[in-house]
Amino acid sequence: MILTTRTIGLLVTMAVVTGGAAWGVHALIASAADAGSDYGLDTNGNGKFEWLVVEAQVSLPAAGTWEIYADLSTAKAPAMGACGIGVPRPLPMMHTSTVYGPIAWTNERYFFPAGSQTVRMSFNGTEIARAGFDGPYAVHARLSLGGLPYMGMPTSGPIRSDGFVEWNYTTHAYAVGDFDPPVRTAFFTGGHTDSAVDVDADGLADFLELTADVHVNTAGHYTMYGTLSKGSGSDAIRSIAYAYRDFNLTMDDTKVFLRFRGDQLRQAGLDGPWEFALTLFGPVDQVVGIGPLTGGLLRPVPISYPEMLCGSTRAYRATDFDDTVEFLRYTGRFEESTQDWNGNGKYDVLVVRAEVDVLLGAGFAVSGVLRPVGGSAELARAAGQLWLRDGLQWVEFVFPGPPIRGNGVDGPYEATLSITPGPSGIDPTTTYITKVYRAADFDNESLGTRGYWISNVTATPTGSNLAIAVGVTRGPDMLALVFEDSLEVRVTNATGTIVGSFQTKVYLASGTEQSFTFSVSGLSSGRYTVTVILGPESRPVDTRTVVVTV
Repeated sequence: MILTTRTIGLLVTMAVVTGGAAWGVHALIASAADAGSDYGLDTNGNGKFEWLVVEAQVSLPAAGTWEIYADLSTAKAPAMGACGIGVPRPLPMMHTSTVYGPIAWTNERYFFPAGSQTVRMSFNGTEIARAGFDGPYAVHARLSLGGLPYMGMPTSGPIRSDGFVEWNYTTHAYAVGDFDPPVRTAFFTGGHTDSAVDVDADGLADFLELTADVHVNTAGHYTMYGTLSKGSGSDAIRSIAYAYRDFNLTMDDTKVFLRFRGDQLRQAGLDGPWEFALTLFGPVDQVVGIGPLTGGLLRPVPISYPEMLCGSTRAYRATDFDDTVEFLRYTGRFEESTQDWNGNGKYDVLVVRAEVDVLLGAGFAVSGVLRPVGGSAELARAAGQLWLRDGLQWVEFVFPGPPIRGNGVDGPYEATLSITPGPSGIDPTTTYITKVYRAADFDNESLGTRGYWISNVTATPTGSNLAIAVGVTRGPDMLALVFEDSLEVRVTNATGTIVGSFQTKVYLASGTEQSFTFSVSGLSSGRYTVTVILGPESRPVDTRTVVVTV
């Protein structure tokens, strides 16, 4: 079929206006089936088709580089529904056919001379298997000279009237099982429950917790995103709430959950049941791409697709949910320590750690004020931002030493600790009484704050060998970059002679720890000092020393 420039512009414009974009054009200009052939191609010998190859017999009106776009559709939607298998719903369009799709597509470019040609198109078999229903399949191809016409693409001249050819075809019958199945690292098995959670026992629910059954084939770090919505009796769909969390999964049948905020449910003002959609990604470190050359050919690499589960919750009233949400709670466990970063015998910081139970992972602002017990004067202040995942964890409040020394007030001190969720909610505040300190024991010069530090150093002698273990930890800050620094370990004998020296690099993402091991052999009996320096020696981030007898 050869179209005029005016006809092409009209069809593309109608498709865009009606929401179908270029995909829906063929429904308006459907023609009888054209000449062609098709076959499945097994490239790795596993008995499954990695490709569905379709060959079109077309007559091209002119020589040149032709852009070929083709899509694969079917006559009906799969029984499981689009959301359940992750296939996008059909685009809304003005159409006269009942095709469902596209379920797979291809875009290729070749030079062809004018006249009768065989145009080969290949559809990814995994995409067909993922769609979940048998053939035959409807193929619709558009061939355009020079990659035109496409909306918004600049042209050097007017579009040729003979530069567009359309081709329609129906394949042979295929079974879904004929094609290479997608890699499913983890998938929903269908079971799910939901419940309202009132964490502060005030009679109003803080969260709607949605739990789903999952089978895990590949252990790793996963993320899950969920939405709640409700139709309003028309074509409009109201968004109710959203949730996100990340977690580690091991190979097993297990359960995953999301907590939707009660304040969002209450503010929406729409009673349940609500429609939910859960999307599971992972493992998140898996990269989609093409593998190395194998026998001179590029072959598709098995990749995992996001898994989806859709359904409806039980009936709830929006007014049963709280308009303020408690994101975390203190467990009542505290720790404290002083740190001398530059080794001058004075405390650079006083660190108070509070254990919290995070009910909903989010970003938080951390602040603390240090005062004399029973007094109102502010001695020092701590502040920072961090991301907390759900579950039990420790939050650090770092009070600088110079203000404590400058105020000249000895301890114990009363620390008022506050953790404010970024998405709004209840700001839990608590107080803690420290141990006894002398203000003069704190440093009068500040080295600033540290985002990472040496968390542990051990030196274990075995015969004439010395095994050294070093841990470096980065706090759970909200910076999306990886810290890089140097780490040096020196082992000296009683006379100060270096008998072992090691240098390495440290790479730390937010909230992570990196461990290192070193070994020195052939030592004689005596006392040895292990010195660990994080950062440049002239201005180290942290230093530690350990004395051991061999």
